[in-house]
Amino acid sequence: MKPEGIVLHHTAGGYSGSVSWCLNAKAKVSYHCIVNTTGERTVLVADNVRAWHAGVSSFKGKANCNNFLLGIAVSGNTNERELTNEETESVAEWCIRKMKAYNFGIDMITTHREIAPNRKNDVDSRAEKRIKDKIIELIK
Repeated sequence: MKPEGIVLHHTAGGYSGSVSWCLNAKAKVSYHCIVNTTGERTVLVADNVRAWHAGVSSFKGKANCNNFLLGIAVSGNTNERELTNEETESVAEWCIRKMKAYNFGIDMITTHREIAPNRKNDVDSRAEKRIKDKIIELIK
C-alpha cells in the first residue's frame, strides 16, 4: 500500500500485552506502530504493508481505510487517562516522519472514532488535540 494518512488509536490494554497480542496471528489485529506511555515505540508492520487496524471504515469518501492509512496506537484507554508528554512527543514525531515521507498534511491524520463512527471511540478528543497540537508545534 501507499500511505495517504494516519489513524490514531488506543489499544485499551497495556503496552506489553498489546504488542504481544498483535504479534499473535489469531488476534487478527495490528497497527503499524504502538507507543508506550514512556514514548517507547514498537513497529509491528512496515509502512508499505496493510495492517488490520481500522475495520469497517471510511475517510474522506474512501472506504477500507486499512488499504491507505497507517495505524498508530497508544497503550491503554484515552477515554480514561491523559496522554503523557513522552508518548505525545513520540506519536507526533512518528507522524511527522510519515507526513514528510509520503507527502501529506495534518488534515490526513484522523482517529478511529472518526472513521468508524458509532462503532469505535478511540482516541478521545483530548488525545487527538494534544497530538495534533504537538505536531503543529514541532513542524514550525
